[in-house]
Amino acid sequence: MKLIRFSIGDEAPRLGLVANDCALAFDALQSASGQRHTCLDHSTAYLEALPGSEAVAKSLLAWTTQNWASIRPVDKPALGQVRLHAPIEVKALFDLGLTPRHLSNSVEVMLKYEKDNPQTGPLVEALRRMLQAPRPAPTPGVPERMSYYKSNLNSVCGDGTTVPWPVYTSRLDIEPELAVVYGNASQPVAGYCIFNDVSARDVQAAEILGGFCLSKDMAKGNQLGPYLVTPDEVGDPFSMAVSVTVNGEERYRGTTAEISHKAEDVFRWLGMICPLTPGSVMGFGTIPDCTAMDNDVFIDPGSEIAIHFERLGTLHCKFAEPTGKLLPSRWPLRDALKRFHA
Repeated sequence: MKLIRFSIGDEAPRLGLVANDCALAFDALQSASGQRHTCLDHSTAYLEALPGSEAVAKSLLAWTTQNWASIRPVDKPALGQVRLHAPIEVKALFDLGLTPRHLSNSVEVMLKYEKDNPQTGPLVEALRRMLQAPRPAPTPGVPERMSYYKSNLNSVCGDGTTVPWPVYTSRLDIEPELAVVYGNASQPVAGYCIFNDVSARDVQAAEILGGFCLSKDMAKGNQLGPYLVTPDEVGDPFSMAVSVTVNGEERYRGTTAEISHKAEDVFRWLGMICPLTPGSVMGFGTIPDCTAMDNDVFIDPGSEIAIHFERLGTLHCKFAEPTGKLLPSRWPLRDALKRFHA
């Protein structure tokens, strides 16, 4: 089952599901079927009531399939006619680094541009050595430590987003990630979705010690969607092919098989720090080979980007063109950005 939050025009987001490539709100389906379930009022209520709420939602999906012809056209708009928001109301957003090869690839590209900088070069080199060093064995009975940063909840958005180009970067990048949504203690894994952690690459080295503020906290920089796909439909989340197209041409390809830890490991570690709440979202780490930083082949302003995960769908975004002159970049100026520095 694919759960969505969607709207038409200026209306408030509604919780619903996907059927026959259409968006159907739970409130409309309940009205049509003569049912009433408060656990489907909004995404937080759904997550808090798992697993019962999932069973109720699936029963409504079955009713929808059986009674498709009787549902009013206005209550089953095509997906292309609606705006898809982040599939849940996000309460917390953690991004973990559970894809070691992406981290290594990124450090190599970063070092290419930072090695001669006396302030950042030694930091990046130290990070490279740390990533190459053998990991110590976990302490028995203690959750394994995992690095993460806390993402900007003010920048969460959904499918089809146009990301404003920040004035301080000339190397804007995508970061396709598998994300798990936490439900509750009875059903920790509510489902999975795609997470695009937009990143400004040419300012990251200077933020290694101080937190990724400029790098990560830009407007509309945390994109989730297009759906929340329930675990039964996903199957093994660590066996999905991933691809990225830019302006209709495939540019990057990877797989979720390179993720180093399972959802249970993540829940155990984060839960030791602070109890997880329904609506907490965790990105497992950027899929190796699926970013500009992995390949040192960057994306131009104005580009249309589509991130596809097998069984999770396709998350679309666009990098807007800068609206004014960009600040000087720490890295060599690319031809596509020269007109924004003139």
